[in-house]
Amino acid sequence: MSRSKDLRRLMARRATDAGLVAAAAGVPDGFQRTLTSRSNLDQAIVSGLTFVIEQGVVSTIQETIQSLALRVANEGSGLDPRTWSRFSLGADGVAVAVGLGLQSALRQTEQESTARAVGRTGGRFLSLAGISGVVAGGVHEAAEAGRSPTSRSSRIGLVVAAGSAAAVGEYRRRRRERLDESGHSEETEISAVRSLVLGVAVSIGATGMGRAEGWFSCRVSDVLSRVLPGDELIWRPVGHLAALGLFALGGRAGAQVVFRRIEGGQFGFEAALDVPPLEREVSGSSASIVPYPTMAKMGRRMVWTLRRPEEIGRVMDENAVAHPVRIYGGLALADTPAERVSIALDDLERAGGFDRSWLMLVSPTGTGYVNYAAVGALEFLTKGDCATVALQYSARPSPISLDRVNEGREQFRLLVDAVMSRLSTRGSVPRIVIFGESLGAWTSQDAFLHRGTEGLVEVGVDHAVWIGTPYESKWKSQVLKEDRSDVDRSLVGVFNDIGEWDALDDETRAGIRYVMVTHHNDGVALFGASLLVRQPDWLGDPAERPPGVPRSQRWIPVTTFVQTLIDMKNAARVVPGVFEADGHDYRADLPPFLRAVLGLEATSEQLERITLALEAEEALRTEWLTRHGSTGQGMANELLRRIRDAAPEVYEAAFAELRDDMRARQEVWESNRRS
Repeated sequence: MSRSKDLRRLMARRATDAGLVAAAAGVPDGFQRTLTSRSNLDQAIVSGLTFVIEQGVVSTIQETIQSLALRVANEGSGLDPRTWSRFSLGADGVAVAVGLGLQSALRQTEQESTARAVGRTGGRFLSLAGISGVVAGGVHEAAEAGRSPTSRSSRIGLVVAAGSAAAVGEYRRRRRERLDESGHSEETEISAVRSLVLGVAVSIGATGMGRAEGWFSCRVSDVLSRVLPGDELIWRPVGHLAALGLFALGGRAGAQVVFRRIEGGQFGFEAALDVPPLEREVSGSSASIVPYPTMAKMGRRMVWTLRRPEEIGRVMDENAVAHPVRIYGGLALADTPAERVSIALDDLERAGGFDRSWLMLVSPTGTGYVNYAAVGALEFLTKGDCATVALQYSARPSPISLDRVNEGREQFRLLVDAVMSRLSTRGSVPRIVIFGESLGAWTSQDAFLHRGTEGLVEVGVDHAVWIGTPYESKWKSQVLKEDRSDVDRSLVGVFNDIGEWDALDDETRAGIRYVMVTHHNDGVALFGASLLVRQPDWLGDPAERPPGVPRSQRWIPVTTFVQTLIDMKNAARVVPGVFEADGHDYRADLPPFLRAVLGLEATSEQLERITLALEAEEALRTEWLTRHGSTGQGMANELLRRIRDAAPEVYEAAFAELRDDMRARQEVWESNRRS
């Protein structure tokens, strides 16, 4: 029994040490330049998570290799630990050979299956685990013959091995960075020492969770081995699955609590906008059939940023053609998507939206946000002769609204069909434009899934402008990557900037109706689960990479996945009132692209004035929301103060009437109470 315990302890120690060697070798790659700059905390998350994940994966594979070696030896617990150790080194050598063979046989190809990519990446980790196992086993073998592999000399040897691997990795990273001869557009704002310290903290926390998972899985496998046939080692995977299932259930329960709090914040009133708008052409006004309280935070912001005819005339230096219309349906408007669509379109008809020359259908982002620059730019460019309709499908930020994509897609499809149905009974109809940003681009595109561009043409969509389309959009993948009979590629264009559009010949530009604006360094458009198993196109030949993608960056399965996840978060960093065309910020792209794609007339000077007006409005709105966002400082209080100052007699009369009404209500309540 003692020999068996020694062997199990040796197996666990070698697996752990192999994982530590592999993880240490990968630490320098965590500091490589990527799409965006990273803060110290960002770098700590990258370093900590990649270290823990790689250590866990390699340790698990190494544990499997050792278990197989033990079974092949066919001597079970009676095998001498030193004999098993050397036998395990041979098994590691075989693992390296098999892993390299898998990578060679399953070289990456275009349109390859996920199974092929998983097999190749599995071979990569298998060879890495084998090499790390050889290093860890060699250190153990080099220790004094009569000592345990946990001796001090073994520990020192392991530290030297891990440090040497990290030093080699850092040397290779610095050599690669010479490829970025002109430097990176945004230097990483990180301190290596601070990031490593924070990374260690993240690693300790994650490792603690890993230890807890390991303890739980051991208890489960031990119990199963007592009541079912088979050794504890056989049931260890079942223990891991049980632990992961328990963690998943706990994480799901915790996430639901967080989600409810986030959603509550979106549905609550902002003091700065606690008064309905006056214009009858918007939802939530006294003329609207959409109650202002149902519109949620983002809907109320949308209707309060309407471009009025006098402002359009001032900016465009031309008289407005019509009063623009903005319609918004929040989740609280009705219980079902079909009901929300019906009420929103009734409100659109009430406001005269179907009588405008342009009708823009918007699928918002996860929170229900509609890009003010997009709607405002359309209102300026059309001289007010347009209407915009948006329907909320989620009340959480986009990264945690992925479970609402299907609902958003179906709701948008209902909206398109209902609009076309109503237009079929009219004489003159507006031109239809689809707009979507980020998750809104995904949901509005996937409303035409499996129908290609033909689906858009058939229902009568004249134009579409999508910005920052997420990588996971299935419609985008079908249209851009697959050979389909329902796709006319001449109708679709993908651009990084307006310069790429201008570089096309007149005939090509005239044929494009549906446009995706996607920046080369937008992490949202590049992040996907496939980064774990497949090298993306944008990390291909360094000499042919688009601007914004560092030539020194290389694909490493776990590291690139985590780094691009952080890039996705950082891509959305914006400064209110300062429009940029970078990362996930497309505000500066919208006026020129809407003019070009929709064929609207506007001079360069008018475009410049539109951008300045939108920037100024955004800065003012941000300042207003900040200054009037607390109780007692809201819009209602501000209005009362101004009424009191301008017309005190009106204020006093209204206040007296309100007070008398409250007293009357109190008397009724007291009377009912007595009876």
